[in-house]
This record gives sequence, C-alpha cells and structure tokens, in this order.
Amino acid sequence: MNFIKKYYKKLEKTVSSLKFAVVIISLLALASVYGTFAESYHGTEYASRVIYKSWWFMAIQFFMFLSILVSTIVRLPPKKRLYGFYTIHAGLIIIFIGSVVTYINGVDGSIELLPNKPTNKIRLNEDVLKIQFEKQKKALTYNLPQTGSETKLDSDYLGIKLKRYLPFSKTKLSWEKSNPEDGSSGKYLLYNENFDETLILSLNPVSDYKSLEKLGLLNVHYMPEHLYDCFLKDSKSGYLFWNLKDNSCFSAEEKKLKVQMTDNQTKFIQFKEDGRMLRFFPDFSPIALKDDLTKDDTVPYRAFSRSLFKNKPHLFIFGDRVTFYRKGLSKWSGRAFKEDKAISLPWMNFKIIKEKYTQNEYPIQTPFFTKPTQINNELIDGNVRAIELEFNGESFWVRSDAPLSITNTKETINFVITQKAINLPYEITLKNFVMKMDPGTTKPASYESFVSLLDGRNTNGASKHHVYMNNPLKYDDFTFYQSSYFEIDKDSYGSVFSVNLDPGRPIKYFGCILLIFGSIWHYIIRRKKKKAHV
Repeated sequence: MNFIKKYYKKLEKTVSSLKFAVVIISLLALASVYGTFAESYHGTEYASRVIYKSWWFMAIQFFMFLSILVSTIVRLPPKKRLYGFYTIHAGLIIIFIGSVVTYINGVDGSIELLPNKPTNKIRLNEDVLKIQFEKQKKALTYNLPQTGSETKLDSDYLGIKLKRYLPFSKTKLSWEKSNPEDGSSGKYLLYNENFDETLILSLNPVSDYKSLEKLGLLNVHYMPEHLYDCFLKDSKSGYLFWNLKDNSCFSAEEKKLKVQMTDNQTKFIQFKEDGRMLRFFPDFSPIALKDDLTKDDTVPYRAFSRSLFKNKPHLFIFGDRVTFYRKGLSKWSGRAFKEDKAISLPWMNFKIIKEKYTQNEYPIQTPFFTKPTQINNELIDGNVRAIELEFNGESFWVRSDAPLSITNTKETINFVITQKAINLPYEITLKNFVMKMDPGTTKPASYESFVSLLDGRNTNGASKHHVYMNNPLKYDDFTFYQSSYFEIDKDSYGSVFSVNLDPGRPIKYFGCILLIFGSIWHYIIRRKKKKAHV
C-alpha cells in the first residue's frame, strides 16, 4: 500500500511539473507544425488521417489535459493568490471537454447541390464499401478504417474475402491472364509529326479498358478478329450481320436480304430464323427489335451499317489488322500489321503501330499505395481509394473511381466504395450559382450560391438564403459553408457546401471566456502582489 502511495505521489509530481508541461506543449507544437506541412503538401484528408486523428496525437492531447488537471488538483485547497490560475486551467479543461463532445457527436462532411434538384444527403468524411447482391436484393455495408496507409482487412463476407485497403492510391497498367473466348486485347501507338497517343483497347468484359476511344474527330473501334473479312465484303447496302454463337458473318446481299422502308422512310431488314421473324434497323441499333420496337437481346444476330462511318474518321482495329474508309477512292481498305512497321492512315498523316496483341491477357489498372500530392489546394495524385478482394479464388480490385461488378452462375454482386451518408430532415435546392472571374483571366475570383431550404416541420414554406465566403447558412444547429463547385456542362455548375455540426461549441466558447477572464484576473493579482512588495 505504501509502495502504491509512493508511486502515485511520484507520478503526480511528474505530471503536474512545469518540465512535463513544457515537454507536452513542445510535442504538440511539433506535431502541429508537421500537420501544417502535411496538409499543405498532401491535403487535409491525409493530414487528418495520419496526424490529427492518429492515436499518438490523441495521446499528446490527453497528456496535455492530464497535466492541466493534475497541476490544478495539487494546488488545492483554493488559495486567493491562485484564483486566476484556477480559472485559466478550468477554462482549458472545459475546452478539452467540449472538444471531446464534438469529436464523439459532431458531424463533418459535405453536400453536393445540382441546379433545381432538392437534396438532403450529407456525405461524411468516412469511407464505406457497399456490397449489393442483385438476386437476393440484399446489401451489406463495411466501414473502412480511417487510416493513412495500406491496411490489411482480413474480413470474410459470404465467401467474399476483403484482403487490403488503400486509402490513397494511383494505378499502373498490368496484364492479367484470361481465356481466349473472353475477348482479345491490344496496345497501339497512334502518331503523326505533332501528336502521339498510346491506345489500350480490350473486348474482355473484366478489363478497365474499353473497345472505343475518341480522339477529337477520330473514333477508334476495337472489333472481334473474325469480323475483319466480313467487314471488307462487297456490299452495296453496307449492311452486315454476324452470329454471336458461331461467329459467322454475312452481308445482306449474300443472303439476298431485301432492304425495306417503313412509312416514315426508315430502312429495315428482316429474315426468318428458327421460325422467328427477326427485324433489324441497322442505322439505329445493332440489336433486333420486337414488334413494340423494344430491343430483343435473345436474338444471337447483330447488324452493322458501314454507311454510318463514312463521313467522319473511323478506324477499326481487328487485333493485328485494321480497316478504314477512303473517301477519295470511295472504298473500304484493310491492312495487316507487320513487325515494327507502321500503317499509314488517310487522316492528317496519322500512322499506327501495333505494340501488343494478345488473346490470353487483358489490361487492367492495378492500384498501389502512394501519398497524395496537392497543388493549389487540389489533389493531383493519390486521390483514389481501393480495396483488393478475393472471390471464388480470384483476386479483384474495386476502386472509388471504378465500381466493380462480378457475375457467377448464381449471382451478380456489385461493389462500390463511397462515403457514409446521413439524411437531413429538410431539403436544400440550388436556385442559382454565380461565379466571378479575375479580370482578363478564367480564374475564379469568387463564387456564391442562392439556395432555398424547405423544412416540412416549418409551416412557413421554403426560406431563401445567400451563401458565400464568410457568410455561411446556419440552420438547425448545422452550418453550411460555400467550399467549392463542379462543372456539369458548359456554363452550368453545381455547388458544394462543407457541412459542420459542432455540439461542443457552446462548451468551448464558455471555456474560452474563462480562459480570457482568468488571464486578466491572474495578471491583476500578480500586479497587486508586486505593488504590495514595493
């Protein structure tokens, strides 16, 4: 018992000492400086995760509180000469309590406003993974850790293994093994004397890369290899058909199919297959249409109209061969890639080289962890969240900028990384967004939002508010600050408000008042004491 009492007294003396307070204050100052630089270079979110919400920063603040509390207790019972000291320390303790209340019950997030579309959803600064089972109509939500570095998850959801989480990442190109029947992929270099562009194209449904690239006026289409010969067939109508089951292909002339016209002069072709009459409008859709003009996906045939691709530059790539329309010759031409030799194209002296063509691999963007990089308060790198998961023995990546969908024989499962959200009991609508530019530039000088707020609990109807820098909207204990904007289309913008609920604010304000009052009181007492000595 005496040992415990002796140990407690020693601990009490250490924690209440000036030396301990100086050490803790120095550590807090260094951490704050580190946080300021981290926030400047890597962004607010990174600084929050790595520093301000880290266990060690919380520990520093706790020991700061402990130092203040114990140094106050050891100076009890109250002495008149220390009344200012007690008031100052009481203010600091109350501020700490208010901060804890805010940390536990506060809300910090954002709300995106589209023009004339009411919304009540606040997105919090907390990431979640949503897993949706389509057939079962069941959804799961997994809260992701608020970490600043790569983290192992080791969680299992109905056979779905969550392996690791990257809170900040960028992607690099990698090639994964695949079955030839899943579709081929290729990498090509398109260039002329003033321009070059690497094209990565794929028919594999799992690939992050698609079969169409738009480069200004030029459209590049990646097509199944077996359609190359069919594409170059003589066809006055320009209508081609292929069977998805056996990869056979034919022109309308080969099957002696007649091009017919509807009452409004729309071309269509129809033919019988297994007792069914199939009707196609190739100039509008490659898929057969039912009698009610809805698409019939059960028909294995697809129609293609070459005439749609004559007036503008279109390049069709069939793995190791290409086709394009030559206006000067009024004909379609085909070329095969040769080793390290470019194919000349009929537009702006463009040439194209095949760098890779494979039926056994597909390209994906593989995430890897990186510290985010910020320039002019905008993240330019590392702003993608990513989770590696395993399903049926295969590994997949779901990214915040690319939701994942996995289909097996039983179920389709959708994965989305998003932010946790809460709903307000009222709606905010953006009526007008005004942005002013710096003279002679396209750089925004200021932006402001005119909004209406409709609260069903209020019988007075919608209220109007003008929100801009240093003039937030305050309602129902929430504060909405004008923080940024986003472009919807030309001359049309949406607005972003940062949202804050600080239930500990009155407590912290009261603590600040005590802090100021105590400082003045302490100064007056010390001044009187000096005069008395004189």
